[in-house]
Amino acid sequence: MLKESNITNHNNFKMIDLFKYSLCQCLLIILGRLNGQPLSYQVEIGETVSIHSKFTGLPVVEPNLSVHPADNDHLLIAAMVITNIDNPYQSARLATFVSTDSGESWEESVHDYWGYDPWTSILPNGKTALSWLGTSKTFQHRFPIQFFSSNDGGISWDKDVQTINATHGHDGTKIVSSDNNFYFTTVRFNDDMSADVILYHKFENGDFIEVSKVEGKGTRLNFCEPVILSDGMVLVPSSHFLQKVWVSRYDPKTKKLSDKKLITMNPGGAKGYMRMTTDINPTSKFFDRIYFVRATGRGMVHEGVWLNYSIDKGKTWSKDIRVDHFLNDYTCKAMVASVAVNGNGVVGISWVDSQEEKNQTGFDVYFSYSIDGGNQFSDPIRISDISTNPNTPQNGDVANKFPGGGHYLDLRAKPDNSFQFVWSDSRSGYFELQTCNVQLKVER
Repeated sequence: MLKESNITNHNNFKMIDLFKYSLCQCLLIILGRLNGQPLSYQVEIGETVSIHSKFTGLPVVEPNLSVHPADNDHLLIAAMVITNIDNPYQSARLATFVSTDSGESWEESVHDYWGYDPWTSILPNGKTALSWLGTSKTFQHRFPIQFFSSNDGGISWDKDVQTINATHGHDGTKIVSSDNNFYFTTVRFNDDMSADVILYHKFENGDFIEVSKVEGKGTRLNFCEPVILSDGMVLVPSSHFLQKVWVSRYDPKTKKLSDKKLITMNPGGAKGYMRMTTDINPTSKFFDRIYFVRATGRGMVHEGVWLNYSIDKGKTWSKDIRVDHFLNDYTCKAMVASVAVNGNGVVGISWVDSQEEKNQTGFDVYFSYSIDGGNQFSDPIRISDISTNPNTPQNGDVANKFPGGGHYLDLRAKPDNSFQFVWSDSRSGYFELQTCNVQLKVER
């Protein structure tokens, strides 16, 4: 069954601003017609597919999704299987899942590595990189970086694994790729437990090599995935937790990193990883626009999903733009936001929230999209077909450590311009991966 929803713009304006807003909307419609741009999309939500692990009954969380750039049907997910629900942080093992039929069926590969934060990326030729923090055989309270390689998009994996160690270890992994290049960022701790953001580069079958870093200078920096611009430049985000976020520009030719440019004083980090992407489709009217997204808040306080964008390759950034505008008056519980942009320049943002029932015990995945480069967003659209509560006996303490199904979930644009979602919910009583495809049909 397909569910349908049409775009509506709702930005919670005060009554005094309604006239200005209506006038702007009329102008946007006129300009859209003059430029031949679609005025709206019909959203068709495909059937949700549950991805069952070989570890029946064990929670699977924190999925990262990659889409093969040259094969619309080829999808790769890396995730964590929690083998002890009373001690989730010290019992997570690595698993990957691959589909070659657009997510209808999946094959799982189990990796005997224990730790955190899986991330993947696929080149057009099928060469694939997977990053992981942790150790082989057992959990050892050490967090070296492990890089896995595949030549067929994760269907099979090379036996050789590149290991990068450090005295105090690392926190978090992010990989992006373009042409023949992979770039990877992580946080590396120093002797004083401050932390730097480190950038690594890998060319096709070579090893990952450290090429630059953003120094914490006595503070503990956080990070976000880098983005590769159309000219090959790499933007490397860094943040001071809950205080501010910057971005630096890395030039592969000179191997130099620019000074930091401020993105926002309203960062995330406590409600899921911050996310960044860029529009590198040369036919898009928003070509090379960069988007930074996060869910904000801390503790029991949730403060919504926010976006900033840059039209000058990261030098300057827009104001903070609120995305999650629901029409009800329920309390915000937004977390684990993701962002993707398709070949038509449509920006999609997903997140987890509790907005379907007044008691707000069940959680769902929501989606909102923008056709004007991130200035206006559709009303939130419910993607998950079942609301679930993570607080179950089968989840144990996993529900406390990963209430949204992980510190990140994922959303990716496919070559056919649809959006593929992956998340983890508890419809079976424990966290299992779910996926579905969403298509935007043009309405003029």
